[in-house]
Order: sequence, then structure tokens, then C-alpha cells
Amino acid sequence: MSRAKIHLSEKELQLVQNSDWLLTKNIIIKKVYELFGELASGYSDFFALLKDELSGELHESSPKISRGENYKGLPYVMLDYPRCFGKEDVFAIRTFFWWGNFFSITLHLKGSYQQFFIPRIENHWMELDRMGFRLCISEDEWEHSLSPANTALLPVQKQEALLRLPFFKMAAAFPLSSWSEMDSKLPRLFQLLCNSMKA
Repeated sequence: MSRAKIHLSEKELQLVQNSDWLLTKNIIIKKVYELFGELASGYSDFFALLKDELSGELHESSPKISRGENYKGLPYVMLDYPRCFGKEDVFAIRTFFWWGNFFSITLHLKGSYQQFFIPRIENHWMELDRMGFRLCISEDEWEHSLSPANTALLPVQKQEALLRLPFFKMAAAFPLSSWSEMDSKLPRLFQLLCNSMKA
């Protein structure tokens, strides 16, 4: 039984013979880890100041950094903090690096956390909108693409509609060309998210 020959394109043939690009990619991912480690420390310090104003159980979690090679075919690194992932209830702030796309920060609420925090967050729509946050409208809870088809301006829905959603997510993103500013811009948005949920 004959088998069809598997050929490489000219571009693929050049890449498979060149290790530099892959080694450089590994160096970049390592630097993302280092950046997220610094962010995690700053996030923890700031969040600790809110212990009296936000649920105590949220303070029991520790920052978690993880990575993968295949989110829609591309490498990614994510930092979750604070993080409470239950079957029915979710509270998480996720900082995300997606190769070839962007840095983002996302607030993810579900269940009791969604019911509790939406009324507080609604009072900060204008500031959150001004800082670039958009409502995630994908039906997939774990969709991280922020394409126009998956996002909407924040004020389009009122509190009642947001409370009825199966989950609530809003996110803001920065182009990868803004790398040098991420150590200041991402903490600023993290603090804004936390402050928007205070009583």
C-alpha cells in the first residue's frame, strides 16, 4: 500500500532548519513568566489592603501562573489572582499573554459572586469604559478572544440583564507593542477592578 509523501513548504523547510526562532520564543515566554511573577507580587500586596472590604475567602487563594502552547494554535501565559473556581461560583481576575495578539486583564464572575458584585460594579461603568474595558458577550465562558464579535461596550445592558447572564466577564487589552508599559498599566487596571467592587 503506497502512502502519499508528506512535503514541507519552502517556508516550513526554512523554519525546521533554524533553531534560533524557537530558542528566542522560549526566552520571550520566560520573560513573560518573570513579568507575571512581579505582577503577582504587586497584585497580592494591593489586594491584601482590601481584606475588610472584599470577601475573606477571596484572600485565601494565591497567585497561579500557568502556560500552554495551543490556545487557538498559539502559546499563552496566564496569571489568575484572586481566583475562586467552583462549579457554580467563580471569581477570578485573569491576566493573559497571547502570542501574536495582546496582553489582557479580565474579571470573571459567576453565580453568587456575579449576583453580589454586579450592583457594585455598575456604579463604575463610565470609568471602566474609559479605561478600555469591554463586556465579553461570547457564549463560551473560556473564550479569550476580544474580537468585535465577542465584545460590546459596557453600558449596553442594565443590571437586571447582567444578573441573568450565565456568567459575567469584562476585559481590557493592550497590544504586545506596549510590552514596556505592562508593569504599570496592568497593575493600574487590576486596582481599578478591585476598587470597583468595594462597598
